[in-house]
Order: sequence, then C-alpha cells, then structure tokens
Amino acid sequence: MNVTLVDRADAIASVAGRLSTSEVIPLDVESNGLHAYRPILCTMQLAVVHGGAVEEVIVLDTIAIGDEGLAALRPVLGASGPRKILHDLAFDARILATHGIAVGNVIDTSVTARFLGLTSTGLGTLVEQKLGTKLSKEHQHHDWAHRPLAPELLDYLRDDVAFLPELSRVLVGEAEARDILPEVEAETQYRIDTALASVEVEDPRPPYVRIKGSTALDPLALAVLRRVAEVREEASQRWNLPPFKVVGNEVLLDLARRRPADPSDFRHIKGRASSLTSSLRSAIAAAVREGDVPAEERAQFFTEPVRPPRAELEARRGREQRLSAWRRKAAKERAVDEQAVLPGHCLQDIVDRQPVTLEELGAIHGLGARRLSRDGAAILEALHSVRADA
Repeated sequence: MNVTLVDRADAIASVAGRLSTSEVIPLDVESNGLHAYRPILCTMQLAVVHGGAVEEVIVLDTIAIGDEGLAALRPVLGASGPRKILHDLAFDARILATHGIAVGNVIDTSVTARFLGLTSTGLGTLVEQKLGTKLSKEHQHHDWAHRPLAPELLDYLRDDVAFLPELSRVLVGEAEARDILPEVEAETQYRIDTALASVEVEDPRPPYVRIKGSTALDPLALAVLRRVAEVREEASQRWNLPPFKVVGNEVLLDLARRRPADPSDFRHIKGRASSLTSSLRSAIAAAVREGDVPAEERAQFFTEPVRPPRAELEARRGREQRLSAWRRKAAKERAVDEQAVLPGHCLQDIVDRQPVTLEELGAIHGLGARRLSRDGAAILEALHSVRADA
C-alpha cells in the first residue's frame, strides 16, 4: 500500500481534495508528549478509501506544514466531511483542536468495542483479535518531533490507520446486530464535545496539588512537597522535558516525607533521586529548607468540602441504586453491555440533577435521542421510584 509523506503547506489543498472523495477517512496523530514539557502535534496519518480498500496512506509532517497550511483540512475533517474513523479519540481531538481543526462526523472504534463489552480495547489487541494481524509496538515511545521520518517510521505510522476501515466495519457490524449503533454514536459525540471543551481550560491547581498522595501528607511534608514540585516544574520547563522524566512523583513524595537537607543525603530516597544532577539536588535540598503552604492555597485545595446531611446522602444513594438496578436488568434483557444502556457519566449526572420531565432528562449531555425516546420514561420511573427493582 502506497505511503505518501507530505511536508509542504502548498500540497495540502491536493490532500484535502483526495480526502474529500474518500468513503471514510481513517485518522490518527502523533505527538512528542513523552519527550517534551508541552507536547506538539508532530504527524497526522490519514487514508484514502475507495471500494472498502485503503488506496493510499498520507502522513503529514505537521511541524513542517504549520497551522496555516493545515487549515485547508478543516472542512474535510469537520462535521461536513466524510466519516472519520479514530481509535480512542480524546487525545487526537484535543490536540487537533489546539491547531485549529475541530473533528466531526466520527466513529470511534474504541468506544464501539467497549460498548460491545470487550474488556481489552487497545488498537493492537483489537486488530489482532478481529483481523488476525499483529501490529508492531517497536516505535510506540518514539520522539515524533525528531526528523527525518525514516522509512521504518513511515511504515509504523501507516499501520496506525491502514487497518481502521476494516476494524470499523467489523465492530460497527456487531454494533448494528445488537442494535446499539446510535448509542455508540452518541457516546462518540460526547467524547468529542468533552475533548473540545477542555482545550481552553487550564488546570488551576499548582504542580504539587496534582500529585496523587499529596492530601495524605502532614503540614510540614506538604510544604516541602510544594517547594520541590516547583523545583521540578522549573527544571522541566528549562530542559523541555515532561516532569516525570526529571523526577518521579514517588521520589517527590519520599523527599517530602524524609526531608533530606543535604544534597549528598539522597541515597535513601526512593527511585533514582541519587542520580539527579548536582544542581538539581542542591535546588531540591534548598526547597526542603524553605517555605510553607500559603493559607489561601490550603483553604482552596485541602479544605474538606462540607458533607451533605445524612438524609441527602442516603437519598442520593437510593437514586443511584435504583437506576443501576434498572440498567443491569435492561442490559441483561437486551444482551448488551451496561455502558451501552446508560454510560456511567450519564447515570451520575441523572442521579445528581434529578430530572423530572423528559425535556429535563434530554438535557443530560451524552444521553442521546435514542436513549431518550426508548428509555426516557423507564429512567425517570427508576430514578423517582420509592422501591429498588431487583
């Protein structure tokens, strides 16, 4: 199968024209997120499909092309273009949106597999199980910002999209046989909407608050964690590395607990702390001796929320149990996965918002028209019933 590498902005109009005639457009992207402080879009893989067969795989060098060049792809990759096939679209949709491309008219093979009740939904696993082909993982952790893109790398990128049309046909066929394709499409759109909505949202939490385990530290250890996390963040930006490649979270937590004040006294710290550069060890040792958690940060990030009254908690638990029981029963009767009947995020939103009318229920993001028309009345009945169905 032909693989075309495109690294010029003036060639994108031709690419867009070829894609616009494609029956579907398999799509995948690669970034350098494992190798840079702020990941960038490094490549985009697409395919032209006619007669059910992939005729050409196109690999775009998005670094060389730039956002202005990629703009010509917006119509064909948007809602008005041919159907796109992606696998686990959240990251792809988000990073494409940061470069001005909002994907639309998408089917997600990962969502489809999950709604079919498959427990292993990675692309390699699905291609091997459903198509009998084993994909290479050799370049899974490659730094895609490096150039040139060697032939073996192009082959790897080709396989990211070459099997998506056939995999999609198989999975969509199974979804249609179980009559859950509208539910798959509703969940796919929910994930696109969620990914696009997150593009402009910056995490307001300082670095140390994002570390799992920080809430369990005593006040002094928390103050140390705050400072050493800042040191790591500064080094990450300076060296253009992901924070975990500078110092791992477990190391930071151990530093906060043990608090070594001497740069030479890192040998008992978990992980690879003893192998840090001397300048970084000195900076961390200084951080151990300094600072405290400001009162405003402690109040904002570490104050326990007010616990609702017991009656309110029990009422919520009852709504959740009734709705979950209905979902289990409906899934068993239809021989489908519970997520296809009602995704977990929809269930929790319904429990929290307590809709009373079908109109209010229809406002639950991700529910979809199919579920509303078929199950709306049953959902409301289960939600507000005074007894749980077995």
